[in-house]
Amino acid sequence: SVGRTWKLDADERRSVLAELRENLKPVVAYAGERGVRVGVEPLNRYETSLLNIVEQALDALPDECGLALDTYHLNIEERSPAQAIRDAGSRIALIQVCGTDRGAPGGDHFDWSAFAAAVKDVDYTGPLVIESFTPDNTTIATAASIWRPLAASQDELATSGLAFLRTL
Repeated sequence: SVGRTWKLDADERRSVLAELRENLKPVVAYAGERGVRVGVEPLNRYETSLLNIVEQALDALPDECGLALDTYHLNIEERSPAQAIRDAGSRIALIQVCGTDRGAPGGDHFDWSAFAAAVKDVDYTGPLVIESFTPDNTTIATAASIWRPLAASQDELATSGLAFLRTL
């Protein structure tokens, strides 16, 4: 299992989130002293039951902690990925992009125009990192449930994804 994948009752949730905040404080401080911003990534419900949406992350994490947003997880969990980006605003530390099938962005059903508008609205100027996987690495493929090739090659996935992102 990638993360915590069981239902928490209200008391357990409060306790776990308090522990998360307390343990993140020295990490965020240490990183900040070195000019590094920590970003915690809300993951989909199949990978964790702790932080699935931007609203939960904003409520749970210390204000100094950023968010790492991922279009794959936003597509699964958020009612409006674009609004989630707007809600995260200046807390965004990194944005990972991929298609809804974890392949290259652009050849899928994700609303990339709304995504691009939201990224522009919050003045995010950091990198858009294509995060994808390959079935050729058994450990990662199993963890991410990748059972088929997502492109003809990893190079093709990267170049077609980059070409699409440049159109945005």
